[in-house]
Amino acid sequence: MRFVCVRAMLVTGVPAAAAAVFLFLGFGVGAFAGRPYVGQGLITAGLIAGAVAAGTAVGDVAWFLMAARGRSEPDDAAAAGAETEVRAQPDT
Repeated sequence: MRFVCVRAMLVTGVPAAAAAVFLFLGFGVGAFAGRPYVGQGLITAGLIAGAVAAGTAVGDVAWFLMAARGRSEPDDAAAAGAETEVRAQPDT
């Protein structure tokens, strides 16, 4: 389960990093180049990547809230480290 949580955080982080790079490059190219459409294209790509990052962040928060809500509380004996007895159910 821990691996799933790490992947969920990476899914949110990758589009956020891409958005930052695209926006940085877009504003840089727009400021120093003579062709503004290249910079505007990178800025648009950055805004789209930012929207994807925001959507994945909302999805991750909803996923974690649902996972925390569905988690059952441990027994007092199991939490204390006591051994629990497991009985087989008879076949009928």
